[in-house]
Amino acid sequence: MLTRRHLVAAALLPALPVFAQAPAYPSRPVRAIIPFAPGAATDILSRLMAEQLGAALGQPFVAENRTGANGAIAAELVARGPKDGSMILTGTFSTHATNPHIYPRFPYDPVTDFAPVVLIATVPQLLVVHPALGVSSVAELRAAAAARPGQIIAASGGTGSSQHLSAVLFERAAGVKLEIVNYARGFAQVLPDLLENRVNLTFGDPLALLPLVREGRLKALAVTGRERSHLLPDTPTMAEVGLPDATSLTWYGLFVAAGTDPAIVARLGDAAVAAIRRPEVAERIRALGAIPAGLGPAEFGAFQRAEHQRRGEVSRAAGTGV
Repeated sequence: MLTRRHLVAAALLPALPVFAQAPAYPSRPVRAIIPFAPGAATDILSRLMAEQLGAALGQPFVAENRTGANGAIAAELVARGPKDGSMILTGTFSTHATNPHIYPRFPYDPVTDFAPVVLIATVPQLLVVHPALGVSSVAELRAAAAARPGQIIAASGGTGSSQHLSAVLFERAAGVKLEIVNYARGFAQVLPDLLENRVNLTFGDPLALLPLVREGRLKALAVTGRERSHLLPDTPTMAEVGLPDATSLTWYGLFVAAGTDPAIVARLGDAAVAAIRRPEVAERIRALGAIPAGLGPAEFGAFQRAEHQRRGEVSRAAGTGV
């Protein structure tokens, strides 16, 4: 039976404030911004994640390539864009860890201007040498470099590139001195000289180097990842050969602008992690030579901050830091 007190309370209900429920996300198509050209690994992974997120969240995620300035144009677009999850960015080790330490007057802060969503995948570098160098292991390479300081030539695809920083890390961890040559026109310029033995070694993408290793034209000594590459299961990691400080990864992850509602970041992160953990999606990632990661916002944020700090230290040691 309703008492007088119940009736009074009911009469007061319309006077209480009404709190609107947060709108569902996403309520319209999402722009998936890709900082590099179509066909590259970043583009392929971005489109894979856009496809998966669109299916999971019920709105199209429309892939859009915005190239230029080594990824900075796309990253700045998202950093300065809406803080509502309507634009996501595929960031990489270069856009969110290395480049800000190399280029002066950089247009964004890779840590404070973004909210990390998910670490999609990591890719180790593969250390390869020309067979004429006469070394068959990292231990033999260290011995040769120690005996001939500054005479063994390591080639990279440019100042501050992943190959360059991997070579610097190797020098520091192994306690040796290499002659590091940074090619101005990218990694495609490195391979002809390496295959002709005009330079002695390089670090590079395992998928790209694998055919040359299988043909015997190059010799694989180690991978720089935390685990062995599924492409070269018999090739040890740097940690396994006694150089854990030479571990180095390239990586790909999704970001939104800082200030985006944490509930939106969490919803995106949950959907992305679930997608990456699906066997068929993980297999598509591995086909690119990458290792599926699937770290959510908090873990990815810690990973990215550590990478940003470490690559700054390495860049300064290499004389490329600002």
